[in-house]
Amino acid sequence: MKSNGALPGPWRAAVADESLRRDFPSENLSDETWTEVTVPGSWCGHPEFADVDGPVLYRTRFPTTPLDAGRRLFLRLEGIAYQGDVWLDGSYLGPTEGSFVPHLLEITSQARVRSEHLLAVEVACPPVADPDAKRTLTGTTQTGRGIPEVNPGGIVGHVSLHETGPVPFLHTRMVCTQATESVATLALRAVVHSDRPRAAVFRTRVLGIDHRHQQPLAGGENRVEWTIRVPRPPLWWPATLGDQPLHDVEVAVATEDGLVSDEVFWRTGFRSVRMRNHIWSVNGERLFLCGAIVPPLAADLARVTADTAANDVAAARNAGLNLLRVTGHVSSPHLYAEADRTGMLLWQDTSLTGGYHRAVRPEAARQAREMVDLLGHHPSIVVWCGHDAPGPIDRTRAAPRILDQQKPTWNRTVLDRTVRRALNQADPSRPVISHSGVLPNLPRLDDADSNLWFGWYSGRRGDLAHYLDRLPRAGRFVSAFGSQSIPDDPELLRTLSERTTDHAGNYSTAWPAVDADRLTALGAEFDVLVRRFPPGDRSDAGAWAEATRRHQASLLRIQIEALRLRKYRPTGGFAIDRLLDGSPAISGSLMDHYRRPKPALEAVAAACAPTVIVADPPVEAVAPRSIIRTRAVAIHDGRLPIESCRVDAVLCVNDNPSRTTERSWGGALEPDSVTHIGTLELDLGDATGAVSLELTLSFDGPDGPTVISNKYLGRIGVD
Repeated sequence: MKSNGALPGPWRAAVADESLRRDFPSENLSDETWTEVTVPGSWCGHPEFADVDGPVLYRTRFPTTPLDAGRRLFLRLEGIAYQGDVWLDGSYLGPTEGSFVPHLLEITSQARVRSEHLLAVEVACPPVADPDAKRTLTGTTQTGRGIPEVNPGGIVGHVSLHETGPVPFLHTRMVCTQATESVATLALRAVVHSDRPRAAVFRTRVLGIDHRHQQPLAGGENRVEWTIRVPRPPLWWPATLGDQPLHDVEVAVATEDGLVSDEVFWRTGFRSVRMRNHIWSVNGERLFLCGAIVPPLAADLARVTADTAANDVAAARNAGLNLLRVTGHVSSPHLYAEADRTGMLLWQDTSLTGGYHRAVRPEAARQAREMVDLLGHHPSIVVWCGHDAPGPIDRTRAAPRILDQQKPTWNRTVLDRTVRRALNQADPSRPVISHSGVLPNLPRLDDADSNLWFGWYSGRRGDLAHYLDRLPRAGRFVSAFGSQSIPDDPELLRTLSERTTDHAGNYSTAWPAVDADRLTALGAEFDVLVRRFPPGDRSDAGAWAEATRRHQASLLRIQIEALRLRKYRPTGGFAIDRLLDGSPAISGSLMDHYRRPKPALEAVAAACAPTVIVADPPVEAVAPRSIIRTRAVAIHDGRLPIESCRVDAVLCVNDNPSRTTERSWGGALEPDSVTHIGTLELDLGDATGAVSLELTLSFDGPDGPTVISNKYLGRIGVD
């Protein structure tokens, strides 16, 4: 087997019209006036095609060397967004579909005839016409909640030549189905194409093991499956639980003469994952998942580098997160490699978000299997999810109506079960969830997780806790929550106000009028934004934007504390909306697209610290002439106990000593625990004004004395 590498280029592109579409495969057509573009890359990244919906035509030329007898040559396209028609030397090779799906197209006969070739590809990525009945599986790379609409079309993966012997691999898959300290089991699957009936040997090498599996092959396509047991494997762990050893796995297919015909390589880790009632364990160790949604890391995922992916994963880790929810798309390969290397867990969606037309069902199942082929070897991926938010969103309700969620719909009931079945069959080693953003519904009450928007779509931030107490199943895993905020971007703030033009053509602003179209184009839920933060209540756009950021920070802190208080009873984890923006946006992100932090990032880091002291309920709005009652609770996610600690609490009104209560407690904290420390009470009488609660947890940590503080500020009579 020999890989000839990526095509050298240059690539040229032009927007299609009827004449060009008819003639562009022809060698007689000159492309000298076409625009030179970068491949791989989305056409939205080139200024000449930034506002184009396509189709776009691509052409390049490349040489081939003479093939020896018995050798075969393939054109490998690692991703075309979204559909492609491929031509070589004026002859049609075949179609492609799927932004992340690799395609192998054989060009052996063409390479034996000539050495210089013209490759022509027509790429189509139509805009979303009906968001509730989409026909292309572009997911959040094209549209989604809080994501500006962009056309991700283009040749987004590498295009290369791949030379093989008479038996090439067409599809390969490897997953670790079980791992203990004693043994790990790898399940491998290969689809090969044999030029004629023959015997073959599939050779697998890993950790010094040289495993050989003999298999007779028929002429044409053959599917082969086998397993390998690896004794005493070094286990891969999430970052908070251990190390992340990674190992190379090599699989080669050889013909009866012993010559290698083709080979593939993976880098993997040995670990097992289990989920029960949305409580997760890795290698038998239970852990609480603190996560964040990750949209596309950039509008053009081909521009993501190993360094930028590493920086994004590091930002999540520094915020106390141990899970990234890759929502509605397949991300850059660099993200998965970095997560494997650093022990960041990943929740992987398919490329489904929102509603779809009935015609997509078979293609959705196929792409689910292709996703497992592409990503199944990554130990960081701990769950597959079939569909991101399949139902319509009611932006006047923090949670959907329970009865509405029980009614069958084609997306939830038919499409998502089809995708779930495809994922389960392709990879039985990982948990599979049919969809996110769906309340528990029959017949599978545990096959869903909730998106809850208290304090944003409706209600107050503290209402989340009351809702979870009334409907505990809805809190087993909360896969999205938070509120949108406007980043502190001077250029953006200048354009927030509605722009008017005087007789001289000069722009001016008329605050508090705001440019609704501009905000909506950036992904803002404009109706919610102005309902929650009326612009007329703020002096200017800067103050308005700052209010959204303060609200986001306080909401996330209170709601993360509420979810962690319910750790394992019943909550197994959460994913906030969202870590970052991949392009200029108004969303629930902790960092803007320049990776500049919002105040919410610091709030999340404090709320997700391994050990925290919190109030249950938090002191916020206090009724006049009432008695404040709250509990101090320590949450400790560490694997070792804290043998001795002290908790101090001070609850006061207006810093008045006569309206103050102080308590102190001592004791121990069990590992991975939620410990109720004690209760504070304060009779307000006729007091008015501000109320504050200060909590301090102190203990001797491995690095010396440790003090953890938390402070709540509220007001009497303010709702």
